Amino acid sequence: MNIKPIQVVETIKRFGVKFKRVTTRFDSLTPSKSYSDLVSFNNEAIMGSIDIPDWFDATKLIEAFSQRSIQNFEKDKDLQEEIENLRNADRIGRPLLSFTQYTKQRYESEMEEYLELEAHRFLNSNLPLSFYNKLVVFDNTFYDFLKVLEDIVRMHEFHASAARNFVMYQKIINKMKRRIAPLIDQIDQSGFAVSRLKKYVSIWNSKEYTEIHYPKYLDIKKVDPSIFEELSLDCSQRLRATRGLLLSYNENILREEIDFKDSTKEMFSKLLTLPSTSYTG
Repeated sequence: MNIKPIQVVETIKRFGVKFKRVTTRFDSLTPSKSYSDLVSFNNEAIMGSIDIPDWFDATKLIEAFSQRSIQNFEKDKDLQEEIENLRNADRIGRPLLSFTQYTKQRYESEMEEYLELEAHRFLNSNLPLSFYNKLVVFDNTFYDFLKVLEDIVRMHEFHASAARNFVMYQKIINKMKRRIAPLIDQIDQSGFAVSRLKKYVSIWNSKEYTEIHYPKYLDIKKVDPSIFEELSLDCSQRLRATRGLLLSYNENILREEIDFKDSTKEMFSKLLTLPSTSYTG
């Protein structure tokens, strides 16, 4: 949301004749924050809003969770390349749509892996099924968010590419940003609630910092029931609000959600017939 189109005028010389070439790139409205800063800020907010066991230090937990995310990002050369392409894009083509489609296609290809991961968590725990259902619902909700985002970006960037001048181009991009702003805010809130619930359960089921990402067993008896219920309720409310907002953008999501629930039940039923094994990630 902090991007703005910048018009770039260059003088180029071809065959001894000078021409002016006008292109558009995207720049940031605010000072750029590194990925590590954003991840650390998010983990600080989570650790500051939950109880932490005496055997852990909040600062070290923030560092442990953040470093894992940073290392995964640094290994992800494809994503880094796509981000760099977006930063260097000009007005030719549909750079915003291309990046949105890349994100959606990649998420879609990994959804089955997400389902398997949560099913394995269920096999190695005595937590209620409703806990895992929230995680799966968020995965589905985020995917639906990307589909809605793709439709909005496609429409606005199409009109922007046909704009008669840069002022009109900028106006259309700003209109697009105003439309998607509520969606981004809402999905961020849901993501924070889900991440906080997962990390709260993982931390209280770990004894060492090396265990916090994938504890061997998730025991409901090791978490405070009132806090667990409070975090679960907040998670449910955020997800309900997000899906309600998505429905206001695209009513077809309701029908797609029914299909998704059927596929989720099938996935869990298949995996629950397997021997209980811990997921090593």
